[in-house]
Amino acid sequence: MDKRDAVTRLVYALLLAFVFCVERIIADFGDGGGEEDGGDTGGGGLPMMSAMEKITTASGYGGRKQRVHHHKRHLSRSSSSSAAVHYPPGNALINELGSPDNMFVTENGTVVTSQIGGSAILPCATAKLGTATVSWIRRIDYTILTIGTRSYSSDKRFYVDHTRHLKTWNLEITPVEATDAGLYECRIATHPTTSNFVHLKVTEARAEILGAPDLYIMSGSSLRLVCRLQGSTQAPLFVFWYHSDRMINFDTDRGLIVHINSTESDLIMPYTNTSDSGNYTCQPQNIPPATIHVHVLQSEVPAAMQHGVRSSTSGSFAISNCAMFTIIYMLLQMLS
Repeated sequence: MDKRDAVTRLVYALLLAFVFCVERIIADFGDGGGEEDGGDTGGGGLPMMSAMEKITTASGYGGRKQRVHHHKRHLSRSSSSSAAVHYPPGNALINELGSPDNMFVTENGTVVTSQIGGSAILPCATAKLGTATVSWIRRIDYTILTIGTRSYSSDKRFYVDHTRHLKTWNLEITPVEATDAGLYECRIATHPTTSNFVHLKVTEARAEILGAPDLYIMSGSSLRLVCRLQGSTQAPLFVFWYHSDRMINFDTDRGLIVHINSTESDLIMPYTNTSDSGNYTCQPQNIPPATIHVHVLQSEVPAAMQHGVRSSTSGSFAISNCAMFTIIYMLLQMLS
């Protein structure tokens, strides 16, 4: 009777040990998988280019071999002036809107947005002028900027672009500064005077490199850096890329490719080695630069990047612990 009770106890103990082992294995593998997934989304791991990204980069850009494109900016005199400010009724500054004898074609209260360091074109198109004179006034301090085509400001950044057959008297500001923001008046010297108002908004554009501040890749893999322009109101004439202090836009002998458009620039290096490690800087025209530090690894991968290895090791550790626990328990039962 005692021997049968001992066997029963041993069976129950083995079942409990088995259940314990299964729960440990499921928990360890579940945590490892979640951590690995978290690494892909940037939840604390270091960014690294995967094999699939290398293939995508090679196939998407391998056939496109071209030098840096120096795009000419197209400063449309109407595209940046599509929005309008709606002032409350009775505003003394804009009391000519909708008047039958309005002498302006440009919509009153037009808003123009420009970035610091760029160019701003404040539109002023007249319908009927005769011998009257057109002038521009900065309303924040009532400074007379221009009268006709002549500049009356000591600041040479302000000048008038007059096209006679179009009857336009656009005020151009190059380069734009943060203090230029505000209301401007295009005035026709009639009796009484007739005015049209333009509001200038000034933004500060900036550049950022995706994956900054650090990027880890393996030696022999391809490298693609994307420099994205934020808050830019016009396409830059150029974007220069630097490795440390050396400009590398034209290193075509290594297969290096640079793409530029109005919102971003890509740097593509088909093959890398450890000498390609270091700081990479994106320098767009009239925009502060952005920098990323690229680490090209020879063979060993940092421990912080070994999500998959950690998960596998954790699961193996759980299996060995459970097996050892079962063996020790059986030995203790046999000895008792």
